[in-house]
Amino acid sequence: MNFLNAGCGTHYAKGWVNTDTWVTEDTKPDVRVEPGKPYPFDDNHFDAVFLGHVLEHIPWREVPAFIEDMKRVAKPGSPFLVCGPDVRRTIKRWAQGQEPWEMVLSVMEHLDVEDHNVPGLEWWDGAHHHWNCHHDRVWKLLSTAGFVEMQDVFDVIPKNPLGSGWNNDGIKWPVVGHWHWHFAILCKSPSR
Repeated sequence: MNFLNAGCGTHYAKGWVNTDTWVTEDTKPDVRVEPGKPYPFDDNHFDAVFLGHVLEHIPWREVPAFIEDMKRVAKPGSPFLVCGPDVRRTIKRWAQGQEPWEMVLSVMEHLDVEDHNVPGLEWWDGAHHHWNCHHDRVWKLLSTAGFVEMQDVFDVIPKNPLGSGWNNDGIKWPVVGHWHWHFAILCKSPSR
């Protein structure tokens, strides 16, 4: 089976094809991809696609094209797991005294931070967020793109900051650092 971990960052997943737009000492993808260009894979190639903390790093106007390309490289009906920071949930948790203000700032759009690894920021790999990501916005994006069997799996995935992964339907998804301020949506690519 072919599994795609798009935008792997420092979270290399064994048994998956790991891609990213850069290569550093800590980020070592199997395939380096060019931002804004189609992925270098054939149509209908992957059996599952993981988009973990990647969408918010793509400029908002480019996200629909990226999603279409992910659908292209995935087999029809293949599962997708989409995870990311939930700005709304984080702000609510901050207002209830459950998160520090720095966490709110870290999940929000922050184009004022340079787009390279920032030494000393262990909680963040240095890639800035281009837009304020949250569950409802991504749900609508996926729904509009034709994804089906959409499920909110935020409460199903173990809240494990060390990121040991999540087993579901025979797939060990490379979920990393799943905290209370995330969202997680499991869905299937549309049949063509």
